[in-house]
Amino acid sequence: MSDTLLEGPDMPVPRRLRRRLAPLYAAAFLQNVALWVPVEKLFMTDIGFDAAGVGVMAAVYSVVVPIFEVPSGLLADRWSRRGVLVLACVAAVASVVIGGLSQNVPTYMVAAFFLGIFFAMQSGTLDSMVYDTVLEETGSSDAFERVIGRVRLMESVALVASALAGGAIADALSLRDTYFLTVPPLVAATVAVYLFREPRLHKAEEAEPLRRQIATTYRVLLQRGRLRLVITLTVAGALLMQGMLEFGPLWLVALAVPAFWYGPHWAALTSALGIGGLLGAHAWMRRRRPVTFLSALMVGCCVVLATSNTAALVIVAQVLLTLTVVAVSIPVMHQLHDAVPSTVRAGVASGVSTLTWLAFVPFALVIGFVSDREGVGDAGWVFGGVAVASGILMIVVLPAAPAPPAAVPAARAPEPAFPADRFLPDDDPQWPGHWAVPPVAWETSGLDLDSDEVLAEVRAVIVDMPAELRRVIVLRDVQGRSPAEAAQIIGINPEDESRRLNEARALVRARLERYVEERAS
Repeated sequence: MSDTLLEGPDMPVPRRLRRRLAPLYAAAFLQNVALWVPVEKLFMTDIGFDAAGVGVMAAVYSVVVPIFEVPSGLLADRWSRRGVLVLACVAAVASVVIGGLSQNVPTYMVAAFFLGIFFAMQSGTLDSMVYDTVLEETGSSDAFERVIGRVRLMESVALVASALAGGAIADALSLRDTYFLTVPPLVAATVAVYLFREPRLHKAEEAEPLRRQIATTYRVLLQRGRLRLVITLTVAGALLMQGMLEFGPLWLVALAVPAFWYGPHWAALTSALGIGGLLGAHAWMRRRRPVTFLSALMVGCCVVLATSNTAALVIVAQVLLTLTVVAVSIPVMHQLHDAVPSTVRAGVASGVSTLTWLAFVPFALVIGFVSDREGVGDAGWVFGGVAVASGILMIVVLPAAPAPPAAVPAARAPEPAFPADRFLPDDDPQWPGHWAVPPVAWETSGLDLDSDEVLAEVRAVIVDMPAELRRVIVLRDVQGRSPAEAAQIIGINPEDESRRLNEARALVRARLERYVEERAS
């Protein structure tokens, strides 16, 4: 278990964790090979769309995603997060195939419907699965920022490559071919997700009734306290990022730039998603001075959008704004997942995404209205208002300590590791409280402590044990910390640290003893 040693977000991702996450990295790349995106509007025009039809399609998409967000998150928590991601890939394949076969507006609306289902099922579920995998493999969430940054990089590389390749393929073949050529990568993404070994953290506790789980999910979303600030910052940042991706080209239209600029502009915006993901994984994203600088940079970019008539300067401002927002979203997402129990993690993450979509509808209407009446430059001030609010929240949220875990119904007390009759009574004259029936000695059991099977048993029991016990045994026996260091990190006294460690080790010992007995029988 030495390859699971972690001490912070700047430490390398352990080799074992990288191997386990490889299918997810592949899926993240393959899902975003969207060759049809650069030519979508041209294809839509060819099959009968006008400006009003494009607006209706956007409305269909915007309504579908929030409707399916929370139900898909609840399904992921109760059933299988890997299964929900597989269904998301199937919905993406259906969307692309139906879109490529479309001959009219209504058929393409069906394609938009399935695309909305894809995003609803993927958002929240993928991030939750990455978080739980990191926690399950390492016993700590420290590597989450670096891992999710790599996922964002994979997505960005695929988007940039497909943005540059889609137009060339459409020119060499046809618009429809760009849709159909997107299907094989999506099928491969489905296979990659299926091959991923799903974490078990969200299944470690006894399943609770659906009604109670729904109530817990919404209570976490709506509760007061610092988590509300984290959620608000998540929504505000998403408005800025989605707004740039949706409305950024309007500035190029207003400045009458040549058509050649549009391709590099879109490639630069999508590349900012990956670069921002890598920057967000660094520990300095939690320090007050860098966070204050990034807050000022976001506001400054919006001022440039509102006042500049220079195309190059506007493009740089849009890219920097997008990059900064994505970088900030990484530690914010970490804090969100840290504060949410695993049993409702995907549902809460999907709920936050729903809030984002609900907030984006009036935001988009305001941007459209201001751009139409006053010009796209004045719309930059609307972005600036959101950037100011985001900057204030960043200074409050990011440098502070992680949010405390969300309030959930009290869990059942763990069962004793060994039956009481395995120990002598406290009034025994010779050995009060000592073993009456000692555990099997490993030396006589023939058990290979270095085998993969034994390590799997140890990992499983650590995952299943209560969080306060899991934390101390990971610090002491996985990371090799001293008793004083472990007590200081957790914030408990040495006596509690020793008691928790003994309880955790007893659970591991009991699990391995049952394993030995099962193999001997």
